[in-house]
Amino acid sequence: MKAIILVAGEGKRMRPLTLEQPKPMIEILGRPLLHHILDSLPSEITEVILVIGYKGEVIRRYFGATYEGRTIRYVHQEERRGTAHALALCRSSIKPKERFLFMIGDDLHSPEALKRILRHNLAILVHKHEDPRRFGVVEVDSRGMVTAIIEKPEVPKSNLVSPGVFVLDDRVFNYKAPLHRLGEYFAADQIGAMLKDHAMEVEKSEFWHPIGYPHDIETLEKTLRTKYRLPYAERRTTPVIILAGGTGTRMPENEKDKPKVLVEVAGKPMLQHQIEELHRQGFFNIRLSLGFLAEVVIAWVRKAGYSDIDFVVEPQPLGTGGGLKLAAHGLQEPFIALNSDDLTDVNFLSLIRHSLGGKYNVISGMEIADASAYGLIECDEFKRICAFHEKRPGASGIVNIGHYYLQPDVLRGMPETFSNEYDLFPRLAKEGKLVLHRHMGNYWFGCGTPETLRLTREYFSRAHA
Repeated sequence: MKAIILVAGEGKRMRPLTLEQPKPMIEILGRPLLHHILDSLPSEITEVILVIGYKGEVIRRYFGATYEGRTIRYVHQEERRGTAHALALCRSSIKPKERFLFMIGDDLHSPEALKRILRHNLAILVHKHEDPRRFGVVEVDSRGMVTAIIEKPEVPKSNLVSPGVFVLDDRVFNYKAPLHRLGEYFAADQIGAMLKDHAMEVEKSEFWHPIGYPHDIETLEKTLRTKYRLPYAERRTTPVIILAGGTGTRMPENEKDKPKVLVEVAGKPMLQHQIEELHRQGFFNIRLSLGFLAEVVIAWVRKAGYSDIDFVVEPQPLGTGGGLKLAAHGLQEPFIALNSDDLTDVNFLSLIRHSLGGKYNVISGMEIADASAYGLIECDEFKRICAFHEKRPGASGIVNIGHYYLQPDVLRGMPETFSNEYDLFPRLAKEGKLVLHRHMGNYWFGCGTPETLRLTREYFSRAHA
């Protein structure tokens, strides 16, 4: 049996991950999404037709003409004219009365459900959703037969939605989809027209994970690790530099006698929170860039038993950039860097993924409704950072949350003393070498002032209550 899988789209909502590759080639647990999709296909599928388009050569190069025992054929959709147009391009590959599996190659599905749907002559895979208004809603009668597919209804009559998986036969090509106002032809309209003449059954799915935005990958990886009992974090060798040389001049008066990184939040120094989060995610190759009261920090690290952490100490204040350059000396590989007073649960693997294999440097940012106290990051339509704006009253937008993934060559030629925020990052943005990672985690606190420190302590006290 054949499967037609549509993988021609660019995935604009997935930018910047799709700057250099198509959406189906984004890695999920170390393998492309399309690899996972092909692995989920039942053994009955012996031939796969991939409709490629945007950067399709990346897909063709990876999978070739045969892949893990299946024949792979390619159909090129030169113009993005919709899913019905893509399906029509495969008409010559389907014989009279031949059944085939038809899938939109954006999401991951249950292998068991895909196997079950092949038992039907004509069928639609459906999945229960708490908010079906955002999807194509499938209406079903008492016999389990499909009566209609309604695209994004305001008042859904069903909580069953279509994840874009169908069993069809050659008769579908007898029906034409109308031209949508967006200039595309949609397969859902074509299949909806077919429904009027031919009975279609539903097959319910127990697992469906749509991938529309970069943060959906983090959720999917967490789900898969739980589902298949995979380890959360393998030990990783990526270097991590924590910039911990600041004097903490804006800290509360009763905290100024200690290094800022040792100011406690919920019974632990801020530095300990950061180290524990790095270790939780598998990062152990940590170096501290120290300055003010460096000997106190070193003594605390040794007493705490962190034997895998090393140090560099500034001979004099070098700024955030100078401290970073000193700590990164000798590194030949990309590294993570973070400010010691930014506490957050950034997904570091996602941060690294945004570099697209080392082609870009990455800043993690977060959308803030009241960003008056922060400068803002401006991005272009591809999520490349193009400018940084100073603080202004009433501002809202994306702010820098102090977590980075950088290529080692970006520090070459920089002076001994400089600022990352005012010197390095604006230069990288001007050169088109800097992209945004949108932090979609549970929290971020910049603990640089008495007020932000108070809010941080309140949050962590509630979280650990």
